[in-house]
Amino acid sequence: MKIDNSGKPLANIATRPLEGRVAAKAEQATEKNSVSINPLAAQLSNVAGAGKSESTFDAEKVAQIRQAIADGRFAIKPEAIADGLLSSVKALLARP
Repeated sequence: MKIDNSGKPLANIATRPLEGRVAAKAEQATEKNSVSINPLAAQLSNVAGAGKSESTFDAEKVAQIRQAIADGRFAIKPEAIADGLLSSVKALLARP
């Protein structure tokens, strides 16, 4: 990679007032932070969340599992995991 040592001053940056630079950055950030969801993505989101309550996070259950792992009492059941995955795939394939 070649570095340009032309020594040209950055007059454009140095002479602009700070307020103008801050406003320009804020405007750029606003443009970057805008989000639009296409209808298909919104429909998929609704389907994925169908039948679930608004909050599916159970802090107490997470704490119990964390403690069981720390105590060595947490047993992984590969058959149950496989059955759950297969039933999820079957349900997804059955949808129109």
